[in-house]
Amino acid sequence: MIQFLHVTHTYEGTWKGIDDITFRIEPGEFVFLTGTSGAGKTTLLKHIYMEELPDTGRGGRVLIGLPGEDVFDSNRIRRSRIQRLRRDIGVVFQDFRLLTDRDVWDNVAFALRVRGHSGKLLKRRIEDVLERTRLTSRRHAHPHELSGGEQQRVSIARAIAGEPYIVLADEPTGNLDRENAEGVLDIFRQLHASGTTIVMATHDLQLLERLPHRQLQLENGRLKTRWF
Repeated sequence: MIQFLHVTHTYEGTWKGIDDITFRIEPGEFVFLTGTSGAGKTTLLKHIYMEELPDTGRGGRVLIGLPGEDVFDSNRIRRSRIQRLRRDIGVVFQDFRLLTDRDVWDNVAFALRVRGHSGKLLKRRIEDVLERTRLTSRRHAHPHELSGGEQQRVSIARAIAGEPYIVLADEPTGNLDRENAEGVLDIFRQLHASGTTIVMATHDLQLLERLPHRQLQLENGRLKTRWF
């Protein structure tokens, strides 16, 4: 469960990245976050994994419910709890953010080691996720040797290797041609079919037509329509 209750986040004292946002996403949903550049999509995603927190003094809060955990509440969360939350949230960035001095295998392994995995379990998960993202043959390639579509698939592999309950994707097809974009979307379709909650920021209208999931549309930091 992901719930925003009257969340506002102000940058540099005056500009509101998001403004009085309220909505709820149920476990296992696939939701598109839409809007033009600067509408507040990235800011909203950052509040889900709590890189950003709501403005204090305004009463807004973000609640994240995960299996086997007390609800994560942005109003009273400690840093150690934020780290625990992020273990069950995978994030796919538009600019990939790969470790340039490591090959595909080690980029994925790094994400798993941070979560405490090692040994046979780590190896098994890497093998599985590289197969799912069609990267097995590229396991020893470094980022500069990969196409844009391959780099994005590595970013996805890294995000899902820990089997998170929630996957957030910030314009994951924004830098890709149509063929590579379709390959990336197939991965997200499979993730959703397995029960993963997905929140994907996009401004790709063709993508929205092909995947008719619920949309939360932002404009100047505000939701044009609210869904609960």
